[in-house]
Amino acid sequence: MQAMASKMWIPFIAMGFMIVVAAFVIGIINSSVAGEYFESSKVIREAATTGSDLATKRAFIESVKAWLPPLKFLGMGMLLGGVTFLLATILGALRVGGGKVQEALGVEVKLVEPPITAKVFPMVMMMGMMVLMIAVVVGIIEGIQPYDYWNHSIATQLNPAEAGSALLADLGTISAIKLWLEPLKFVGIAMLLSGIGLALATIV
Repeated sequence: MQAMASKMWIPFIAMGFMIVVAAFVIGIINSSVAGEYFESSKVIREAATTGSDLATKRAFIESVKAWLPPLKFLGMGMLLGGVTFLLATILGALRVGGGKVQEALGVEVKLVEPPITAKVFPMVMMMGMMVLMIAVVVGIIEGIQPYDYWNHSIATQLNPAEAGSALLADLGTISAIKLWLEPLKFVGIAMLLSGIGLALATIV
């Protein structure tokens, strides 16, 4: 764990920072598209037909809103994962350093038995990362449906859609996934923070 952690904490922090910055840039682009879309009157927006410029802009906005938040959470998760690896590196340095001090003093080297938290915190951190990666994959898949749904005329296709239609089925799926994907992201972050807490407890 120590050998891997000493090599991985810098890449994890760097990749996490790049993901967060990339998400920020994508957010700016999406806000620009939203500004252009809402410049048109409500009547014109709702009358936009499938494949038209306005319809595709609305579809793009809603699609990005689906997958961008999980991506931002993944970036933050990688930053926290980097911090966890750094703490593991510190733990290893303390352990090795303690042994070298004892050796320099000419006494028998005795290393402290690692507590259970030392074995648990890497697993908790990796589970948190897996949860956030799953959230990103689900977010990307979910982003396809909002694009397909909103790339229709609001006035002539979406609003008049009847119960049991494919459009309302898509809307139901979009709404349902959104409701459980949101707390799933926080579960991943909670695991990563728990891993950091367990690593600190190990240092203590």
